[in-house]
Amino acid sequence: MGTGLGDYQAVTHSLDPGQVLLLYTDGLVERRTEDIDASLARLTRLRRPRPDESLEDLLDHVLATVAPAAPDDDIAVLAARVHS
Repeated sequence: MGTGLGDYQAVTHSLDPGQVLLLYTDGLVERRTEDIDASLARLTRLRRPRPDESLEDLLDHVLATVAPAAPDDDIAVLAARVHS
């Protein structure tokens, strides 16, 4: 994902059945009053998704835990689960 601009390299990574891929825009983690490393650390401390948890509940948890109370930017989050 991206704009197609810049010096990005395509990467392929296999996911096992049940694993979840979480994609998000910078609005989820960027804050004008906080270093980006602090926001990224908050994101990495999220609990792993439970196998029986709906993706909707997972996204609600991500937004409640990581998103700023008053976002400075748009936030988009996408979760996809691999099925066997």
